[in-house]
Amino acid sequence: MIDVARIQASLTREGIGAWLLYDFRGINPIAQEVLRIHPGNILTRRWFYQIPARGEPVGLHHVIEPDAVSHLPGRKIAYGNRNVLREELSSLLSGFDTVAMEYSPNAALPTLSMVDRGTIELVESLGSRVVPSANLVQDFLAVLSEDQYGSHLRAVDRLMTTKDKVFARVAEKIRAGEQVDEFQIQQFILERFRSHRLVSDHDPIVAVNAHAGQPHYEPTEQRHSAIKEGDLLLIDLWAREPGGVFADITWTGFVGETVPDKFARVFDIVRRARDAAIAVISDAYAAGRTITGADADRAARGVITEAGYGERFIHRTGHSITYALHGPGANLDDLETEDVRPLVPGLLFSVEPGIYLDDFGIRSEVNVFITPEGPRVTTQPLQAEVLPLLAR
Repeated sequence: MIDVARIQASLTREGIGAWLLYDFRGINPIAQEVLRIHPGNILTRRWFYQIPARGEPVGLHHVIEPDAVSHLPGRKIAYGNRNVLREELSSLLSGFDTVAMEYSPNAALPTLSMVDRGTIELVESLGSRVVPSANLVQDFLAVLSEDQYGSHLRAVDRLMTTKDKVFARVAEKIRAGEQVDEFQIQQFILERFRSHRLVSDHDPIVAVNAHAGQPHYEPTEQRHSAIKEGDLLLIDLWAREPGGVFADITWTGFVGETVPDKFARVFDIVRRARDAAIAVISDAYAAGRTITGADADRAARGVITEAGYGERFIHRTGHSITYALHGPGANLDDLETEDVRPLVPGLLFSVEPGIYLDDFGIRSEVNVFITPEGPRVTTQPLQAEVLPLLAR
């Protein structure tokens, strides 16, 4: 059962009259998730579910598809033709100056732009102004429970152990004079995931040299490079328990005894950018100020830009993490979008600035959970330097 009281508290805090959840043939996965719509239901017609800031929710469904909202609390209304739909929707919206929907002005946050323009026009023609549901979505879908946070920490522990095993295995293979490549190490990681009962949405990134300069490079059986002495090696691992919350880390190592200056110097810039993003969040909480994802992105990006690599930092600083790797909460982003949602307690996200050059790339990724006192890095220890994998 959905927590109507919690949603109503968020509506009251935001000063919004109601949340109008809508879907047609699966175009709005957020509405499906909030209302826990069963994926096996046959739903080919439009449905609406209105949750007011005060009072009883109301569901509006087609007469042949009552299962759309039958499991939800509140009154249910059926429609059979377009005229009745419009009349009942008008009645449902009566008295509400504003209703929240999965809409983002100018598609500023595309992951929250789920409702088509025509439906927004229909709702507004009936007298209610549509406002973004972004903060409601964050409050209801991205703020972690204690159990969810615990599942994240368990995933962190297994990922950090796997990271150590990966670097040890590469060093062992190189010292033994045995062939090793990106794909082999990727499969080693996946076997570790299976043995630790972890699942993922995509295979991990294992990238050497120029491949590390491609943020979403993924080795395959047909496309991969050997890992040799003198190579930079970047690994990006993300996984969760079944039904749990993801952990997501990126570390870099050098296949040799002493890390060359060109790698060490770029890593130090990335490290300082990572730490600057965390620090600006911590400072804001200490001062009692609201801090947004865009603010944190600017702090990290400023360090890299000042060092002369601004054009080589080609993605946002971090993303929301829930049971989905890229969750519906605030991202640390003032590049791809301007995410001005507040970083509120209960949010989990990555901090992963990077510099991507033609012959190599460096990224350092940690996970941060917002407590009432401020940010807590869950993926300890933080990487302080490129790891020399063959050092004695």
